[in-house]
Amino acid sequence: MDGHDNHMHTLPGEPAAMMELVRLKGVHKVYGRGVGVHALHDIHLQVSTGEIVAVCGPSGSGKTSLLNLAGMIDSATEGSIVIAKLLLSQLTEQARADLRGEMIGHVFQSFTLVPVMTALENVMLPLLLRRRLDEPSLQAAQARAADLLAQVGMATQARLYPERLDSSQCQRVAVARALMTQPRLVVADEPTSRLDSGAARLVMDLFARHQLEHGTAFLISTRDQRQLSRVTRTLQLMEGRLGTPAELLRKPLRVLS
Repeated sequence: MDGHDNHMHTLPGEPAAMMELVRLKGVHKVYGRGVGVHALHDIHLQVSTGEIVAVCGPSGSGKTSLLNLAGMIDSATEGSIVIAKLLLSQLTEQARADLRGEMIGHVFQSFTLVPVMTALENVMLPLLLRRRLDEPSLQAAQARAADLLAQVGMATQARLYPERLDSSQCQRVAVARALMTQPRLVVADEPTSRLDSGAARLVMDLFARHQLEHGTAFLISTRDQRQLSRVTRTLQLMEGRLGTPAELLRKPLRVLS
């Protein structure tokens, strides 16, 4: 943040001053040994509180790889990743897992719902994994999960198992689950890809409420042009390189040895 922002004051009803949550600096990601597949090239990215940042690009451009790094699902081949002022390469696996569970919500393309749990139980799962709940806390968690499902138009399907849900409904359950713990950052991979316009609007409305009320940051990948008017920033990813189209045309590739 620039120096002239240091004296900004927050008015009632406005989100708190923005703070950097995620920084990727000079990040490369290569899958496999030898030549391998160079999925991401020299990525520089910052995401701050209260932002909804959209990463656009065609299939195979590296969007999922980028989100997996920012969401602490994967590690960089080269470069540094800082989450909440902590350099990930200096953390133990347990510390990384604890940080991920504490501050990040995920929406995966494949939804990753637990088949033996109802929609309501799936939404509650991140909170249940973090700690054992006493009866009052469990009831409060159930109420919060039910409210989140209602906000994505799933109130009447709360007791259904994933096999009884279509792909649109599963995706909305995954969105609700990502917000269950009120995370500081939500990393969402194509979160509206299976949704019609009405359901997509419900999801983006829910993101916007959390952005405004809690300062939640969102990093989403999308090919859904309908949602770009709702985001704070839009970035383009082409062949593993991040930037504006003009920058991407000028920027040479560097192959890791």
